Amino acid sequence: MAKLTPTDARVTHQTANIRGQNYHFIVAQPPSGQPVKGTIILIHGFPDIGFGWRNQVPVLAEQLGLQVIVPDMLGYGGTDAPEDPSRCSYKNSCADLVEIVDTVGIQPPVEDRKFFVGGHDWGGAVAWRMALWHPDRVRAVFAVCTPYLPPSKGPFMPLEEMIKALPNFGYQRQFASDAIYKFAGPGDHDHIRQLLQTMYGGRDKDAVNATDPSGFLFDTTNGVHIDRLNNDIVPSKLLSAEEMEYYVEQFARTGLRGPTNWYRNSEINYEDEREFVTGDKQANVQIALPSLMVVATNDKALPEAMSANMHKHINDLTRVTVTAGHWALWQATESVNEHITSFLTPLIEAAPKASL
Repeated sequence: MAKLTPTDARVTHQTANIRGQNYHFIVAQPPSGQPVKGTIILIHGFPDIGFGWRNQVPVLAEQLGLQVIVPDMLGYGGTDAPEDPSRCSYKNSCADLVEIVDTVGIQPPVEDRKFFVGGHDWGGAVAWRMALWHPDRVRAVFAVCTPYLPPSKGPFMPLEEMIKALPNFGYQRQFASDAIYKFAGPGDHDHIRQLLQTMYGGRDKDAVNATDPSGFLFDTTNGVHIDRLNNDIVPSKLLSAEEMEYYVEQFARTGLRGPTNWYRNSEINYEDEREFVTGDKQANVQIALPSLMVVATNDKALPEAMSANMHKHINDLTRVTVTAGHWALWQATESVNEHITSFLTPLIEAAPKASL
């Protein structure tokens, strides 16, 4: 099915004040005359926007018959970008997502008010947390690239200690600092374009033509090589020119401070989740919902090994792999869509009947 375009008539753009913050989200419905068989909300990560699900929305709406809701998360696109990192904690984000679904309205109306959840990158982490904070509202959950890591039972691990254990998270040191958002501020289209091209796989033109055949300007150990960014980056093949300019315009609204706030939340999330390991929610750490993990075999930031033990923490887990890097939604669209479809179809067919 044809992927969404920035001005696609198959979706409506909506805004709503959600718990004090203005959110922008798109909503897609099954084609006219076809019944709505359920509702799903899709969650993006960094540096992405709701449009990152452009290859999946048509399949979910037109083939599976779902009402599809895709927000720009806090800090991104047409949604507010609060400076306080705690506002986009997992707990707050999950509460926002539930209210977004309720604002749009679950279709078809079902007595249990449950909906499906999917996520990628930070969105995958939030999707798994939806299963912790709101298990009574979630029908099933899936994540692309991002494994489920249960709340920590030990002391808080600062980022530097985490990087020692997971050197593939070294880039987060840069993202949690002020380097990225000071480089690409609001309205700075050139630097935002350079940064996005880099993150989506664009390459250093001079390096490609000289000593470095890859020329990639981002690595998981150090982050973005800001000193090498310029307007001659060999463009990423993952986006059309129109799509790239749409991304640039969306990120130029508020710059990169809001999006990088997600990397400043680790201690806030840890403190929020203490009740899962010390309070009355301890049993909820084990996810009982039907769950799908789509592993990207070439993802350097979230390598395959990180999801190897998920079955110990999820009772009903389907784990599959696709040959792709971190941008699996775009790099392995057909495989990702097939796995999501295979996972959701029997669940949709078994969903509760609509309320009378």
